[in-house]
Amino acid sequence: MFTSSSVRWTIVSLGIVTASHGILLSDKEDSQEAPRTFAIGDKCFLKDGQPFRYISGSFHYWRQPPEYWEDTFLKMRVAGLTAVQTYVYWGLHEPEPEEYNFRGNLDIRKFVQLAQKSGLLAILRPGPFIDAEVDFGGLPYWLHRMNSTMHLRSSDPSYLQYVERWLRKILPMLKDLTYSNGGPIISAQVENEYGSRDKDLKYKGFLRDLLKELLGKEVVLFTTDGNAAELVKRGMVEGTLTTTDFGTASESEVRAAFELQRQFNKDGPLVNSEYYPGWLDHWGEPFNTVDADKVVETLDAMLRMNASVNTYMFYGGTNYGFVSGSNAGDTFEPCITSYDYDAPLSEAGDITPKYTKIRNLLQKYGTVPSGPVPPSREKAAYGKIQMYPMGSFYHNFRKLCPNVPISSTYPLSFEFLKQPYGFVLYRTVINRSTKDPSVLAINGLHDRAYVFVDKEPVGMLARFSTDKAALNVYIRANQTLDILVQNEGRFAVGPIEEMKGIVGNVTLDGKVVQDWKMYPVRLPGFPVDDPQPLDFEPGRGPKKPEDFDIPWFFTSKDFDVDEARDTYLRLDKWTHGYAFINGRNLGRYWPSQGPQVRRLPYFPFLWF
Repeated sequence: MFTSSSVRWTIVSLGIVTASHGILLSDKEDSQEAPRTFAIGDKCFLKDGQPFRYISGSFHYWRQPPEYWEDTFLKMRVAGLTAVQTYVYWGLHEPEPEEYNFRGNLDIRKFVQLAQKSGLLAILRPGPFIDAEVDFGGLPYWLHRMNSTMHLRSSDPSYLQYVERWLRKILPMLKDLTYSNGGPIISAQVENEYGSRDKDLKYKGFLRDLLKELLGKEVVLFTTDGNAAELVKRGMVEGTLTTTDFGTASESEVRAAFELQRQFNKDGPLVNSEYYPGWLDHWGEPFNTVDADKVVETLDAMLRMNASVNTYMFYGGTNYGFVSGSNAGDTFEPCITSYDYDAPLSEAGDITPKYTKIRNLLQKYGTVPSGPVPPSREKAAYGKIQMYPMGSFYHNFRKLCPNVPISSTYPLSFEFLKQPYGFVLYRTVINRSTKDPSVLAINGLHDRAYVFVDKEPVGMLARFSTDKAALNVYIRANQTLDILVQNEGRFAVGPIEEMKGIVGNVTLDGKVVQDWKMYPVRLPGFPVDDPQPLDFEPGRGPKKPEDFDIPWFFTSKDFDVDEARDTYLRLDKWTHGYAFINGRNLGRYWPSQGPQVRRLPYFPFLWF
């Protein structure tokens, strides 16, 4: 129990059925003479030689503070789940080449061990590509810098060398946690929904063989693809279990989906590896929700067919820092900070009516242990917090951009500037006469740009359905043109090859602008080992309405709370920016765009 905590906020404003279920109730199963085995049987899995099907839920370790993992695992087990499924996020573990992080939020061994302690088996999805609505689909941003023509997610040797190096780093760390070695890991996925990408047999075979080598032949390997014959056919890998994914459906539709799976697996278990109880959300769109009764009805239909099911997500969590990715729909679609997913456990890890209905269903399947449901964590409202200005982007320029700028004839992307996320300032001095006004065009704007002439704001540009953006500006020879570019998250799936920043030419009245200096902006990302409040001097603030077109920093004074509790940050009348608590990056807020308006970044009391 915390009795008193000191807190400081910083806000960056951009102005802007017949199966055994293998219930585990202790840290380890009873010792037994026979070896532990997990295998594929005629019509189901075989666990220690006995028929078995799992009821699993997805939970991604990086989306919740590690101090809360055990609580979430317990709630999953008490709901009647027998397994947890997680992706492995390469890009966070290896933020720069051969610089590895397995601490805190990224301690995946601890995550798997706690799952076992809580009575759950584990299903591993090591990628290397994961999607998960995260930046670059979980790949490390620096891959582009190694080779800009690299063919990602393929047998291209320039890609495979880094994939192999990574998998030879992470998988041996987890081998002793596989089921045959006394751990909870029963299966691992080969790549991720690869049928939506390609059908590179050499690539898929390479990953399959490497997983067998590094995890052991006893681990069941599987693929997952969308519920369409062509997708499953392209994504399947010889010698592995083919599974599918789909959301709520009628019983006849469920049966048809599993009949499709049977076309590719004549024997073995039926598996829905991603059963959707909700869906992801984008900025500027309403929250996606799925009716709880329909979720339960479809789950019941699958279980009556003796299928194994993984609910994606059972707990969604939060996209802290700059973790959120984006999608390519009819327009550019950046993902929101919350990854609540309308899941059975809320973003805060709370019990929802959907959770209760699922647990009630699983009672009849015999997987719910005795005992009460753990309570939701207490929340607190701390009232209004006075924020004070700490100067604009330009006031704090030297601290935000401490390094010598990178010079180039043409703009360079974030990747070649060694800037994984956030912002880069592109600066040039105009050396010729211009029209009145001039048309400033950016070909290849990824994703959002704040434009300044001699540090005065003249407009904002953003990508929508195209990469080209244009703006009328008044600018003369010898004036300085600044373009502050915001990376709103690399594509999580689809055209993941694209880079961030200005990736084409900038023109004034059709003529290419050259000779650029580029300043990567240093802001805390996620995770951070030793968070410190942003070190800016308070006092300077906006004086006139147009000043708000410049990014500003605001901070609270230190304040004490009698008891630290989880809470939410509300910024109802703010427009756009990022929020930090004691130096930790909570992520993006954008209430003027929505759908996150009233309850913006969620943060745990541990960060007080």
